[in-house]
Amino acid sequence: MNSMYPVAILAGGLATRMRPLTDLLPKSLVPVRGEAFIAHQLRLLAVQGIERVVICTGHLGQMIEDHVGDGHRFGLKVRYSPDGPQPLGTGGAVRGALALLDDDFFVLYGDSYLPCDWRAVQEAFRRSAQPALMTVLENADRWDTSNVEMGMGRILCYDKKQKNPRMRHIDYGLGVFHASALDRLPQAKPFDLAQLYQTLVAEGKLAAFEVHERFYEIGSLPGLEELETMLKGSNIMDFIESYLSESKQIIERLDRRSIDALVAVLAATKERGGRLFFLGVGGGAGHASHAVNDFRKLVGIEAYAPTDNVSELTARINDEGWDTTFVEWLRVSRLRSTDALLIFSVGGGDLEKNVSPNLVRAVQFAKETGSRVLGIVGRNGGYTAKAGDAVVIIPIVNEAHITPHSEAFQAVVWHLVVSHPALKANATKWESITPPAHV
Repeated sequence: MNSMYPVAILAGGLATRMRPLTDLLPKSLVPVRGEAFIAHQLRLLAVQGIERVVICTGHLGQMIEDHVGDGHRFGLKVRYSPDGPQPLGTGGAVRGALALLDDDFFVLYGDSYLPCDWRAVQEAFRRSAQPALMTVLENADRWDTSNVEMGMGRILCYDKKQKNPRMRHIDYGLGVFHASALDRLPQAKPFDLAQLYQTLVAEGKLAAFEVHERFYEIGSLPGLEELETMLKGSNIMDFIESYLSESKQIIERLDRRSIDALVAVLAATKERGGRLFFLGVGGGAGHASHAVNDFRKLVGIEAYAPTDNVSELTARINDEGWDTTFVEWLRVSRLRSTDALLIFSVGGGDLEKNVSPNLVRAVQFAKETGSRVLGIVGRNGGYTAKAGDAVVIIPIVNEAHITPHSEAFQAVVWHLVVSHPALKANATKWESITPPAHV
């Protein structure tokens, strides 16, 4: 599947219509349902499969940078393109960001919340073979004044000031461009994106794509109220759709090479007669017990988990402390260089933050003995990911769902591994039952 284009977000305006809310706050940080608008916008982009964003900033732009950072908590990679001392206009801001974008990219207004199918928009742009595409919505003056005439897959007329009776659509707020489209206007002065659109219309080179989901915006106080109402009224089906969409993105982003590396180390461990020890806390402990069964029964690797012995585990916690529970269990098990640990953890452990210190101590002990350290974890900044020999990172697409996604996809990955032809030695029961012969 084709990857999604990066997105340039135009967030540099003065937002005069939103004063006094925007006297000391950029429009992107106006609160909506208790958090900055841009947080809602970025999460929507992540759900749509976007991975990279360039925010074009101007008025109070540093506040946006401080709030969003590198985008990691939204499951995105975010960079910034500031206007500088003089405003560049919406078109000039896009031109200034070209070095941070690909040849093809989306442009999104910084006050727009657009729940359409972005992949469909991208595919329409690919098929058009034009340097730019404008998304439009049949509007008939319902939400704002219609400003687009379209036909035969092209924009025939676009004008925000002079309306003609054939204008039944409105600019939806999402464009797609090839970088060469920006060559059409003067390099030395600021310009508005609308000027570029009109130039492309005159050349007959602005493709059109009609969407059917209404747009939301915070460029006006009524628009802000409508978005608040829409987000407040989101029902359980919206959540289900969003959560499953996130899951789809995780599957697409899983690093196949790291899974292959995990399989290779496990195959080598089995070949040399090594043992496999599963370590996890909370949900990871439950995974460990299940995985022991699968690796022993299906793969034929001698496997164990310290959390399966409740008596010993709780005795060690009571007598020796939480931090050393796994280390001492591994020491008694005579962990050696032919063995391997496999860690199930969301964070992977962090001594400085006192997060799962028993996992960190166990990994340190394994490194001392020469054992291989493997992991399936939800964050790449934890100790397991830093010290491990082969670690699969579950991609973050929504910071709020790191734990459920990490634990769900840990099971997906290990079931993939035990089913891999390089490891699987025995069929599961239902696979091995011969269907009854028809009489």
